[in-house]
Amino acid sequence: MTEQPPHTVCHLFMSSEFGGLEKHVMELAAWQAEYQGVRVAIIAHPRYQSQCPGGVQFIPLDTDRSRRHPMLLVGLAGVCRRREFDVLHGHGGKAASVMAMLRRWIPGRMVITRHNIAHPKDRIATYFSRRIAVSRKAVANSGLEWNVIPNGTHTPDARLARPKECEPGVRVVLAVARLVPAKGLDVLLRAWSQLQPENARLYLVGDGPDRQKLEPLAQDLELADSVRFVGYSSEVDAWMQAAEFMVVSSRKEGAPYTVVEALLNRCPVVSTDVGSNREMLPQAYIAEDVSVDSIAALLDQSLSDPEALQQAYAPVFQYAQAQLTVSAMARATWSVYQASAE
Repeated sequence: MTEQPPHTVCHLFMSSEFGGLEKHVMELAAWQAEYQGVRVAIIAHPRYQSQCPGGVQFIPLDTDRSRRHPMLLVGLAGVCRRREFDVLHGHGGKAASVMAMLRRWIPGRMVITRHNIAHPKDRIATYFSRRIAVSRKAVANSGLEWNVIPNGTHTPDARLARPKECEPGVRVVLAVARLVPAKGLDVLLRAWSQLQPENARLYLVGDGPDRQKLEPLAQDLELADSVRFVGYSSEVDAWMQAAEFMVVSSRKEGAPYTVVEALLNRCPVVSTDVGSNREMLPQAYIAEDVSVDSIAALLDQSLSDPEALQQAYAPVFQYAQAQLTVSAMARATWSVYQASAE
């Protein structure tokens, strides 16, 4: 028999930075509060209180403590017992681990979401009958049953003005990433230098500690005329709409939100084989490996035949509009909340 819909939902995460997992939680909680008419709360470190959406209660907890720290366990158990949430939804490995330790002392239904493959073992997940993963790759080695619900985000405004940094009359190729080693932007720059495409610019949107290394590398590769370091921008959607395509050169990723955002902006993506990208993108536009030659080949293919690129992505854009929105993600998640325990 299907259980009654929950009236109170609480999300728990124990992060140390703000990235895809945290964005996922904030957007999911906001949708649930607005469209399901339930009371929604988020338990997280106080550093995240300013990001908590309106209509969602924020409950601060020092989650930087180790997962077995008595004050963390007692504090979380106390909050959950006082509030008696119908659903406690844990995001990430640490949250799932703590919930498993406290499962006998916390009332209500428990749900976990695996956001990446950093903690791929099933030992903790076996304690939960309701399990969500943001990609098939995240649970590829699991022997358990999972509900795979891809990340979704808000549909952008159509026909945004071209960013003023975009030079007129040039073809725009885009990379949106934090400038850190994991994003493989050094490989991308070397690949771009192999091609030196005419009348095209590579725009790097984002900032980070590797900028002081990447800018000199671009100079050494004599890319001053064809690469632009934009830095942080609040106009990411506009950049994606202006670009012929976006490049993901990452060495490792989870389920990158930038790819979801690009597809919703009808911007094709060429990518290394990281995260959930192979589950969404045409196989012809996935690099064989994270190497200069492989990425250069993708760039050349995409620049040489933009019509084929657009044709390959037409069904992908349709899929994104149907499955990669906050609404689609949230409705599928709500169905998991309502499902009977096995």
